[in-house]
Amino acid sequence: MRSIIAFFRVLGVFAVLIGGIGALVLTSPMASRRTSHKIYMSFKGILLWVVGIKVHGQKFDKIGPGLIIANHRSYLDVLFIPTEEFFTIVGKVEVRSWPLIGWAGRALGTIWVKRESKNSRSQTKEAISNAVKDGETVVLFPEGSSWEGPLLLPVRPGMFYEAADQGFKLYQWSLHFDDATTGFPPKIPFGKHLWELCKRRNVNAYTEVRQLPISGTDGTELCNDAISWWNESLTRLNEKYPMRNTGFWPDDRVFTSAIYERTPAVKG
Repeated sequence: MRSIIAFFRVLGVFAVLIGGIGALVLTSPMASRRTSHKIYMSFKGILLWVVGIKVHGQKFDKIGPGLIIANHRSYLDVLFIPTEEFFTIVGKVEVRSWPLIGWAGRALGTIWVKRESKNSRSQTKEAISNAVKDGETVVLFPEGSSWEGPLLLPVRPGMFYEAADQGFKLYQWSLHFDDATTGFPPKIPFGKHLWELCKRRNVNAYTEVRQLPISGTDGTELCNDAISWWNESLTRLNEKYPMRNTGFWPDDRVFTSAIYERTPAVKG
């Protein structure tokens, strides 16, 4: 029975993606990025309904120029960004070559980064800074990689130093699922992950936001402040809505969200 449900859900996913992304691709040469963003926002809710994910929790009352930062679970995370306002997404360059999803990313003006390339990271940091200075809000996942949770992978502190140097505001939120199959660790094929997710009878996503943006002149303190809030928020959400099917996907990485010390070594 679950396989039958998954079959029709996968068909539905591709139907929604083809329709929504088709609209994005066809209109993007003529439309502004803000128009493309409105199209994206209109079909993301339909996509979540088809997959069977219900969203609960808070949204930002208001955002402005700066960085929206969150913990990272999977490629689905961009569907849960808790604001209706215009934003720009930073994504892994590998996703750019994916059918449909990569096309949508290009139409939305995604900033692509090849995380293993120092030169690419530097160019991405510059592109993000320029976007914020131009009045945009950029979405980042500072862990740099996704997994099932419920807590954090090590956080990459680079953009926290950039935010401190440039005086950018950080709009922080956390994302928790009650089913670990939503997590998307490395080496898991996209098709296999989507199939298993669509087999679940229902999945709930919970968001929690930090309504007041954080800022500061010390990158280490800013990073540690964010890590502490995520640890508290994600622990609270997991205690209230326990995650089932933990360990469903094989993942041999070491999970730690240690607080950084005041040392130049963390600036990499």
